[in-house]
Amino acid sequence: MPSTLPGARAVERPRTVGVLVDWLESEYQSAVVGGVMDAAREQGMNVVSFLGGVLGSPNRHGRQRNAVYDLAASEMIDGLVVMGGTLGNHGGPAELAAFCDRFRPIPMVSIAATMPGMTSILIDGEHALRDGIRHLVEHHQYRRIAFLGGPANNVEAQARLRTYGEMLATYSLRPPESFVAVGDFQYESGVEAIRVLVDERAVEFDAIVVANDQMSLGVVDALRARGRRVPRDVAIIGFDDIREARYSAPPLTTVRQPLGAQGRLSVDVLLRLWRGEPVDDVLTLPTELVLRQSCGCHSDVRRANMTSHLPPPLARPGTSPGVEDALRNRRTRIIEALREPVAGLFAGVRDDWSDSTLDALIAELQGESPGSFADQVNRLLERSMAAGGTGNAWQPALSGLRRELIPCLATDASMRSRAEDLLQEARVLVADAVEHTQAQRRLAGERRGRILAEAAEEISASLDLASLADVLKACLPRIDIPSAHIVLYEPSGAAVSEATDRQTRRRRLVFSYERGRVRAPRAVGQAVAPRALVPAGVLPTNRQHALLVEPLFFKDDELGYVVFEVGPFDGLIYETLREQISGALKVALLIDELVATGTERAGLLADLQVRAAELEATYQALQDNQRRLLSAEKMASLGRITANIAHEMNTPLAAVRTALVEIEKRAIEYGASVGDPEVTNEDHAQIATEMRTSLQLARSAAERAAGFVRGIKTQTRDLSAQERIRFDPAPVIEEALLLLSYDLRQAACRLEFRPPERPMELLGSPGILSQVVTNLVTNALDAMPVGGSIALILSECDGAARLVVQDTGKGIPADLRDKVFEPMFTTKPFGQGTGLGLSIVRDLVTGQLGGSVALESEVGVGTTFTMTFPLPTAS
Repeated sequence: MPSTLPGARAVERPRTVGVLVDWLESEYQSAVVGGVMDAAREQGMNVVSFLGGVLGSPNRHGRQRNAVYDLAASEMIDGLVVMGGTLGNHGGPAELAAFCDRFRPIPMVSIAATMPGMTSILIDGEHALRDGIRHLVEHHQYRRIAFLGGPANNVEAQARLRTYGEMLATYSLRPPESFVAVGDFQYESGVEAIRVLVDERAVEFDAIVVANDQMSLGVVDALRARGRRVPRDVAIIGFDDIREARYSAPPLTTVRQPLGAQGRLSVDVLLRLWRGEPVDDVLTLPTELVLRQSCGCHSDVRRANMTSHLPPPLARPGTSPGVEDALRNRRTRIIEALREPVAGLFAGVRDDWSDSTLDALIAELQGESPGSFADQVNRLLERSMAAGGTGNAWQPALSGLRRELIPCLATDASMRSRAEDLLQEARVLVADAVEHTQAQRRLAGERRGRILAEAAEEISASLDLASLADVLKACLPRIDIPSAHIVLYEPSGAAVSEATDRQTRRRRLVFSYERGRVRAPRAVGQAVAPRALVPAGVLPTNRQHALLVEPLFFKDDELGYVVFEVGPFDGLIYETLREQISGALKVALLIDELVATGTERAGLLADLQVRAAELEATYQALQDNQRRLLSAEKMASLGRITANIAHEMNTPLAAVRTALVEIEKRAIEYGASVGDPEVTNEDHAQIATEMRTSLQLARSAAERAAGFVRGIKTQTRDLSAQERIRFDPAPVIEEALLLLSYDLRQAACRLEFRPPERPMELLGSPGILSQVVTNLVTNALDAMPVGGSIALILSECDGAARLVVQDTGKGIPADLRDKVFEPMFTTKPFGQGTGLGLSIVRDLVTGQLGGSVALESEVGVGTTFTMTFPLPTAS
């Protein structure tokens, strides 16, 4: 029965949509909420997302996180979108329904869970999942198929488990209960499920159906760790089609559900409810099976089925009307081949983009509108990249276009040659756009990671609200967060129960930042009115905005909440800041409390014992932040190397492209000359000579690129302690230096590497040694003026391997030499270093390679690091 709701009261301010979501660290939630934000922005509305965890869950401090959901009863919220499919994973539908009752009578929409009294947006996932299981059984002949489901209280997880059982029963396949494992939709539960299935139950299966992609990624990694390859040993089908599924190794076969469309539809439902229009109780969106490599198929299976033979011979070979007839008859198939790989990439773009693209290409083939095809491709690339696309789908789209177009030009060699040139030009445009976009995103990610690492260090050192405000004022604009506000709960005499509305608790604003400025002191300290999120006048009124409300807590203590205005849409950024701010606030509040209650010595001593335990927990949290910094340093190093590779690979790749274009032209010329009496053997020989010349150019450039690839493999391979191998350190050092060649040229630095007179072996991980060399050379470059020199000397001395790294830099003062290996110590300006590079070198040399490191330095002369490694014993 359709539900109706009277139109909301008239308001002058823009309407605000509230979103109740557990968190945004997973792409599933991020994609749905992103759809809500996109639709709200188009309608001139604001969005406030409350990130409160799974209802009632004991995991990840569920009770403390749930506190922010009470804030959704704010007067500023005009309608709610409830991520029911994830919020109710612990308590089930009944608890979720009771929870939602507190927000009535404002209109609400539930996503992925049927809820009474509101419109529910669901997906028809069972249909596509049946197709996937049928594909495993009929196409690949799999018979031993396991299943990894979601939380027991999740309705969608129950439906997927039921579909799995029904489909196998139709094929008279009835696996035992041991073939079914239960997860929680997180990556870690995929890893745990393989431990249970393989290690504990010893289940022998050749395929597994997984209830979502996040767990599928965990399954792939856990199988790989046990020496089982996907899909050769085990085939996998996932569910959702998140971005990682498309770019994992191998790419995941999965059921694609319209994540962003669910969010957009929820806003449309709210608009109709506000207008008093009827809306169905349940709206269902379709899904589709996407075949990729993880089930045993190739990524182009679906497109391969569209390949056809050449059209029948044309009535008038070699004439323009024949080509026009062929293009007209084949147009539909050409359009389908062009659209299929890039379906859904163009939000807000007219649906006839493929027709206009084909028309631009045909016009150029006919000698009209020079450059129009390249201009059209450039416009579409810009739009798809702006919408968050990677551009990787464009190469198969151009291949599909060529496959269906070229047969239409069979009778006109000149037009066919022109088509090949135009398509090759388009391929180069796509390759350049993809390279540029990926480099920009890598650099942006590296920049944000570096800033977050620096912010973690500074926030951890904040001992009061004033110093915390200064740190946030410095780092928030660099992360591109437009505004942020911190609200703390006032101390109360009784613990807050679940029945207590946090909206009625006394709260005060302790920090408020907007676009590069912190509000005047009179604004900070204001009380927050009941049923308000922040004090009046704090939120921006001159622009649309999307806000994230994150809880602030430390262990069992609810401290308050922080309101971020969305800048970069990456949930991990805001969760990291939430953790850091919570820890710093707890320390500041403890210090304030200790100072205020220091009147009686006996009472103070007793209280200090309790606080010491809490400070120990705070210290543990700070150590966790340090581990995040170590990870950020590794990512920054990898980002720097990746940027170098991009510079170094451009030249050989451009040479390969140029050579291939020339070879293709000569091949076309050669084919056209066959049987032509006017073409002599000398002409054929000349064409062959030109082709060999181009091939040699391509081979030489490809060999240069291959050298960089070998260096990448060495740099990124990471072996566990159980996988330590014997390796020759000399080529490992050479490949690491190759990856730094761009930095060396930029610094005009001379570098010399002197390998040993005869080969030697070390025991450990080549990637570890490569990282040590990278950090030391990078550190030397930073310490030297332009035009210095670096020498690396590898030798065997007294039964051990010795690696010396010398530079002609400015040297290290004597009073600082004992500090350079300490974590966080750096002499670089703020924002130009984390102080972790040499600390990591020492830990890797001593802990991973079993060696030692010594330092010698003289100011104005240079610095020498000497590392000694034990040689493995003969076996």
